[in-house]
Amino acid sequence: MEVCVIAKCTYKSETIMFSVSEKSSMVDVSKTLCLRFRGLQLGSFTLRYSLPGYSSCLLETDSDLDMMMAYLSISNAKTVDILVKDLLGSGEYSGDVCANKELISCEKGESSCSSTIEDRNEFLGRSKRASAKPLLSNEWEMYIHHVGQKFDGGAKEFRLKLCKYALEVGFNFLYAGNDKKRVVAVCSIKKLEGCSWRVYASRCESTGCFVIRTLNNVHTCVGRIRESKSKMMRSCVVSSLFVDKIRAKPELKPIEIIHELKDYYGIDISYYHTWFGKELAKLDVHGDESKSFNELVWYVDAVNETNIGSLCELECEARINRFRRFFVSFGGCIAGFQYCIPLLFIDATFLKSKYKGQLLCASGKNGNQGFYPLAFGVVDSETEENWTWFLQHLAAILLSMGRMVTFFSDRNHGLLNAMGAVFPGWPHSYCYYHLKQNLISKYPKSGYGKLLQDRVVNLFSKCAYAVTEEEFKVAMDELVVVGSSKVKTFIYELSRDHYANAFFQGMRYGEMANSLAESFNNWVDVFHDLPVLPMIEGIRQKLMVLNSQRRIEADKWTTILCPEMETRLWENAEAGRTWAVRRSSCTVFEVFADYSVMVDLGQRKCSCRLWQIDGFPCTHAVAAILAKKDSVYDYVECYYSSDFFQKAYESPIYPIPDIGKGLGSNSSAAGVMLPPITKRPAGRPPTKRIKAFSEGTRPLKCSRCSVAGHNRKTCKAVI
Repeated sequence: MEVCVIAKCTYKSETIMFSVSEKSSMVDVSKTLCLRFRGLQLGSFTLRYSLPGYSSCLLETDSDLDMMMAYLSISNAKTVDILVKDLLGSGEYSGDVCANKELISCEKGESSCSSTIEDRNEFLGRSKRASAKPLLSNEWEMYIHHVGQKFDGGAKEFRLKLCKYALEVGFNFLYAGNDKKRVVAVCSIKKLEGCSWRVYASRCESTGCFVIRTLNNVHTCVGRIRESKSKMMRSCVVSSLFVDKIRAKPELKPIEIIHELKDYYGIDISYYHTWFGKELAKLDVHGDESKSFNELVWYVDAVNETNIGSLCELECEARINRFRRFFVSFGGCIAGFQYCIPLLFIDATFLKSKYKGQLLCASGKNGNQGFYPLAFGVVDSETEENWTWFLQHLAAILLSMGRMVTFFSDRNHGLLNAMGAVFPGWPHSYCYYHLKQNLISKYPKSGYGKLLQDRVVNLFSKCAYAVTEEEFKVAMDELVVVGSSKVKTFIYELSRDHYANAFFQGMRYGEMANSLAESFNNWVDVFHDLPVLPMIEGIRQKLMVLNSQRRIEADKWTTILCPEMETRLWENAEAGRTWAVRRSSCTVFEVFADYSVMVDLGQRKCSCRLWQIDGFPCTHAVAAILAKKDSVYDYVECYYSSDFFQKAYESPIYPIPDIGKGLGSNSSAAGVMLPPITKRPAGRPPTKRIKAFSEGTRPLKCSRCSVAGHNRKTCKAVI
């Protein structure tokens, strides 16, 4: 059995620990120390170890190391203390470096100043000399250190470590020869001052690694001080340092990389080199964007094999196999959607990758008021043809469930036509928020004033939320008078059956806007600039984790309803505690609040109409149920129960391992899918959506008194 001990090595004020075995040699120990301790070089130090009764045992050769291991084995010791001491001049080691330096200085006739400097620095306060901050680049100094050093990564690894070594030491180099088989580098001062620094490395044909053949590691040029900005800080260095962070955080910004390089490496770099370095890291992590489309053929088969019950389709142009559209809905989402509220929020968002395109999504809503992603797809644009193709695949999922679903959208023209063709007669609600913004855009503040704009929006909101036809008519008549011809044109083009509570044909369960689709878009925004397959896989992985977390969370619930709905039910019950309730029949009650309303528990209706609109017992209904001494939970839709929530996440989304990608029989077919044809527009590619005029700007806020409405110059507040 091999014997190993822990060596505790101390050099100056620092201590490290590493394991030493019977197979270790002095060369191994010395190299380890040089790599771990800054400024330590081979041949510049001696080693001493301590044993009981012997405080300074010599450790110089392999025989000394073997004797030390043999003694430790006999004594059953698990650790050993080793002291690292610098050599001075003729080979004497330093037990006290400061004292010896003072002695040497005195012998040369120089003043002994080390203690004076320490005292001076101690009493200077804020003016004292600052100590150097340890940097993550300190270890780069040992990347190039001796002939015979090997680099398993070949020429690429050697060139990268050579750049980092030059950055840490503080010099620039030029390539005198650079190819796959050999690399020759010389100091850039060679032509001017004849610096002799030079390194030559070549490939070992038997192993494929790169080996340093010759190394003159002494600079004869003068004035070498490491600068914060260097030509050696190239994009490849940035890529190697941040490739793991890009993998974990794709949204990492170049400016964040610049700050980290300054704080932890002491290096300044331009924005361009940082941005290009991030792009190289993304290429290393995700691969080429054009090849990502090739892998979709494999991905479709992988989804259908690993997630049984999924619907995953890939469509390409005939004869040329160029990508057109992609659709996926995982089996776990399909199985769980039938336990969610019958609502679907449809929307599209643009992608930021090289080939652009649109991400279409259909998100449902669970009983705890959270979004439930059902399906998503990738197309080139929001056309009627693409929306029809997407909705046809949705229909294949929904029609088999046997229930009607209410759709929400932002009234995209292509989507409206496709919806009427694929889902005729199904309820379709226009997003109230988008309608309101469209109306605001017709009354800009600069031309009509904020007062008129607010008045028009307020009246339109009354029309949308009106629960009876009479309330709608009163609000609409006033809106037409106040808004004049602009409102008439807007209302004429808008069907009231798709936005007004009083006329909507179907159940909206209290929803008025397409907000859950926006929530999904924001949730996956970090993947929008990735190639198509990493983006799809990123969404799947995030969705898999979300469903798993919600399943674990729901197992801990002790309430009959989901927590959000349990809270709402309790609030409705508390609001009606002081109301008088009179029975009319077995199921009909009259509730006296600020005004009297009729509640019919048999038909689950209330004359305030909120029960019918929200699909959840209103305050009057709860008061009537409690007066009848029935269980309130018997009158709540099953979609809001904890049991349905748990069933919605009962079927997991399974992992899709890519360890065998490209090895199967379909690997040759995966290379025929071509990327879509995309023309790059002029100028810098946009990464943020251009907001509509009606969306407004950030309100003005005073930096002096923190009150909105004015700035610091016009502030009159007394502070």
